[in-house]
Amino acid sequence: MAIRFEDVPWYTFSFWSDMVVVCPKCGKAGIVRFDRERRMAFFWCESCCTKKETSVDGNHASTVTAQCTSTGKYFQAFVPDAKIHGQKVRVKCRYCKESVIGDVLDDKEKQYMVFQDMRRAEDPYFCYPLYFQASYRGKTVWALNREHLQYLIDYLTADIRTLPPNFYENYGTMRSQSDALPAFMKAAKNRDGIVKLLTKLQAK
Repeated sequence: MAIRFEDVPWYTFSFWSDMVVVCPKCGKAGIVRFDRERRMAFFWCESCCTKKETSVDGNHASTVTAQCTSTGKYFQAFVPDAKIHGQKVRVKCRYCKESVIGDVLDDKEKQYMVFQDMRRAEDPYFCYPLYFQASYRGKTVWALNREHLQYLIDYLTADIRTLPPNFYENYGTMRSQSDALPAFMKAAKNRDGIVKLLTKLQAK
């Protein structure tokens, strides 16, 4: 029987999620949590009781919607507010990288924080290495926490991948969590090997 998988919105696992990291003091698993209301990030390790906190002054970004003139596809982008001067802004298509004009959404509740790239597999607040990470053919595979780790396994082992009904109406976006996955993880030739690697990480 085919294994079905329903995807979730792209922000389900993000910088606002609890992140399991390597404690800089004892090397065991610690937790990094972001308090959105207080704009503070906290770290604590249950093993050695190390605790830290820091204020977060990340830049804000607004949502931009656009339609690619080459592919005809609609997409969303997030542009730092410092680069926005009006209701129109030029963005690159997510699918073909063509530069097109998009509309800035006038909904301040849908602003997002812009942080450094996570390709280094570190949390963006303290820069501690993520606990669930390993190398696969020279590329880093990582998960923010156990829930994210299970999501990756479920996605990669599925035979049929779909979006739930009324996805856009319920979540206000057509971008799913899997859209953020790098191409090498989605490649059929790599899936079995990556699943074995992720399964080993579950045992940590």
